[in-house]
Amino acid sequence: MKQIAGIDVGKHFLDVSIGNEPVQRYENTGSGHRFLILSLQDKGVTQVVCEATGGYERPLVTELQVHSIDVHVAHPNKVRAYAKALGRLAKTDRLDADVLRLYGEHLEPVSQAPQTEETLELRVLVRRRQQLVRMRTEEKNRLEHEQSESVLRHIAWLDAELRDIEQAYRRHLGEAEQLARQATLYQSVRGIGELTAVTLLSELPELGQLSGPAITSLVGLAPWSQDSGQRQGYRAIRGGRASVRKALYMSALSAIRYDNGVKTFYLGLRKRGKPGKVALVAVMRKLLLMLNAVGKRGAPWVENYEVVLKAA
Repeated sequence: MKQIAGIDVGKHFLDVSIGNEPVQRYENTGSGHRFLILSLQDKGVTQVVCEATGGYERPLVTELQVHSIDVHVAHPNKVRAYAKALGRLAKTDRLDADVLRLYGEHLEPVSQAPQTEETLELRVLVRRRQQLVRMRTEEKNRLEHEQSESVLRHIAWLDAELRDIEQAYRRHLGEAEQLARQATLYQSVRGIGELTAVTLLSELPELGQLSGPAITSLVGLAPWSQDSGQRQGYRAIRGGRASVRKALYMSALSAIRYDNGVKTFYLGLRKRGKPGKVALVAVMRKLLLMLNAVGKRGAPWVENYEVVLKAA
């Protein structure tokens, strides 16, 4: 039987619930992580469940995975809904740790794919690039209302930083043979460029390891039904990994222009009356399945569309 630990992650402390024992508290520091891991190993813990906290959980997750302890990072909304279903309306750090443990024991969530140090370094670069792009967009929007030398200087600085970041992740790929090989495989799918490839490497390590339905659900490209009785509601996507979806959106636009198979698929949906955005999301989902097939096979994409996708 799996031994689950629920950990409520705060900026300074970690509250840990294991079995029926009292909740223990550790410091959210390097030394605190080491004491915690020794305790988890001593008690035979095989999986840890924690919440996404905007970044405070990342060093802990990495350390746990290094020591071969599976980790599931749960969405806070799901955990809160589960707590309400249990009738636990109160909220404290210790109560949250208990709820996370029960969440893991009852729902048996899938653990997050472990990441190598090379992948984590790439993720830092990719996320920094995303931050710089957002800042540049904000500054360009300000220029629409009034010209400012300060804003222009900041945009020039952001452009230079973006060039440096892009050179940095290219150097990183050059030094990480396995990542470079995977990036090349992903770019064998028409429409997938360098930036999308590195985004997939850093933000979707599960690619090639899950089934088609599982990977589309993880990214947030599986449409949710809204049916009740005779009413058939509008199906829409939600949740998942937004940064991966954004990258696939741009790749889908490119693939529709330059890949005959994808273009035919898109136009076929439009002729059947599907709205443009719905058809575009379907193309994104198709690209993701193609990439998943490439990851599973460990070989470049081939044009025999349906055969490979069925194998995925």
